Amino acid sequence: MSTFPLTDDFLKALELAHGYHLGQYRKGTDKGKEPGIPYISHLLGVASIALEYGATEPEAIAALLHDALEDGPNNTGRDADELRQEIVETFHEGVLIAHLVDGATDDAPKASMEKRPWRERKLEYLARLPGEEASALLVSASDKLHNARAILSDLLASGPVVFTRFNQGRDGTLQYYRLLADTYLKVDTADVRSRPRLHALFVELERTVTALESACGVTADEVRPWPLLSPAAAS
Repeated sequence: MSTFPLTDDFLKALELAHGYHLGQYRKGTDKGKEPGIPYISHLLGVASIALEYGATEPEAIAALLHDALEDGPNNTGRDADELRQEIVETFHEGVLIAHLVDGATDDAPKASMEKRPWRERKLEYLARLPGEEASALLVSASDKLHNARAILSDLLASGPVVFTRFNQGRDGTLQYYRLLADTYLKVDTADVRSRPRLHALFVELERTVTALESACGVTADEVRPWPLLSPAAAS
């Protein structure tokens, strides 16, 4: 019997991810002269990072499907609850995989509904992270690292125009990623300590966010107190 860590379930996950995000492009790349970047490139990148930092197959599958409940409803016309149930029923460890996808999700709307306001979702997500198990943190941090690397790469190549693709602009983007990096590094549970490569992932996210701040001419100490995501700020 093969001991290779990826089975046919991983191929099923690729097929689901392709269907959930068919026709979707990376933010800011679906217009203009250059061909748009298919959104699945992000999902593959997140799964790759997760595997590099020690993901099991269920964790790698959750990495591929981490945006299914957030973006799938708008893209497929199916409610997030329906997509989640499909995940549960498709895989041998579907309940675990769906649970890990939940951990990477900040909103799971019905097909006809918009997501909740950005600030509300992000504050709730940041507050939830310290209580997540190591597996969920691996999936979510892999997602954030891939995004942070993409923003930094585009910033260095094209300049501050990269931030126009985000509704919260430069300041909201920088502060969110700074608070994410800080939060991951503060998690010091036995579950996390048992996986040294997970801490290495958190350190790499911190390094990337610091580089992003430096490219914008600001420091972490300047970014942290900005009011956009301060709990005391008005909604």
